[in-house]
Amino acid sequence: MVQMNVGGCSAQVRGILFDKDGTLLQFISLWGWWAETVLSGLERELKKEGGELPEQPGYILGVYIEEDGSVRKHDRQGPLAMGSPSQMIGIATYLLYKEGVPWNEAVQRVTEVFEYANDQVLERANIVPISGVVPFLERCRELSLPMAVVTADDKRPSEQHLEKMGIRHYFAAVIGDDCVEHGKPYPDMVELACRELGLQPHEVAVIGDSVGDMEMGHSAGSALQVFIDEERQFDAKPAKADVMIRAYDEIELTL
Repeated sequence: MVQMNVGGCSAQVRGILFDKDGTLLQFISLWGWWAETVLSGLERELKKEGGELPEQPGYILGVYIEEDGSVRKHDRQGPLAMGSPSQMIGIATYLLYKEGVPWNEAVQRVTEVFEYANDQVLERANIVPISGVVPFLERCRELSLPMAVVTADDKRPSEQHLEKMGIRHYFAAVIGDDCVEHGKPYPDMVELACRELGLQPHEVAVIGDSVGDMEMGHSAGSALQVFIDEERQFDAKPAKADVMIRAYDEIELTL
């Protein structure tokens, strides 16, 4: 057992589960360019049908678009932050369906837009780790604390993102939304990750940057829910979080 002390809370844990985007990597460093590419692709598809993107189209993905068309901020409670790829495809598909495109054809065309962005982002995005995350992962490894990733993204691209950052080797398992029947905020990801680690949910801590992460951990009965807010967008921790931190150096791990 490892003693985890953070913000006046403490728990004995045998493992740690991490969200990926906004928890291990800086969200916009990966998803800003991706969102710009998806919205551009959707605009092209809509124009083929004589349509156009709605006014202020950032809400489709849950991002904020600057005057120059770039995406530099996102809604921490929006689709891109909390939803699954299939949910976002569903939202975008509706735009084409409204223009008279049959649903099955609209799904196919939107999926191609998303897949193109997924493929290109690995080459073009400069994925930046959250400050202090690598030393923290090293500390966990020194203490023989098994770790897994539980992400609303799909498993394959998630592993590619972790590989590009050079941190995939720290994790014994990567659980994506496509690995479970019910994604966040349901407990399925925590339960599957724990099975792969050989642990029980009450033996792990969950670290994440969204309300969905905290609700997931709480519903699974994990030992501690740690909400990380490096961007300082929250004044107080979400209801289901046990503690809120701004940086990984606020967490103390001891045998």
